[in-house]
Amino acid sequence: MAITISDQQLQELETRRCFAVIVRDRRKKKGYAVLSEAIYDQARPVIEFVAAKVGDAANETDAWTEEKNARRVALVNKKYDSRLSAAEERELATLQDGVCRHQERVAPLNNRALELILEALEQRASSAARRKL
Repeated sequence: MAITISDQQLQELETRRCFAVIVRDRRKKKGYAVLSEAIYDQARPVIEFVAAKVGDAANETDAWTEEKNARRVALVNKKYDSRLSAAEERELATLQDGVCRHQERVAPLNNRALELILEALEQRASSAARRKL
């Protein structure tokens, strides 16, 4: 499928004033990056790695709900008001992990994309080092 971009966008890509042009779909309110093949070829391993991680996060079925949060709050209150049973301690730990994962997905405290890029580069470097051995 071919996509048409404006002469101005093409010129910007060819002169490398910008490395990517964002093409927007007004109906779906989504944007897509168009970049030169040379840049894509170099960035492809990182792009694929990040895309896989983003896809994994999007496919997570363990959605955080109001009910889970209410139960977590009740357990936290009980923990400080009296005492939790061993089963309740495990349940609270599971719920705390869940709320942390949810918070990281909806409002990350750091730039996850940059972390993933760094992780991919570290994996690539360690793979290269292993091949040399």
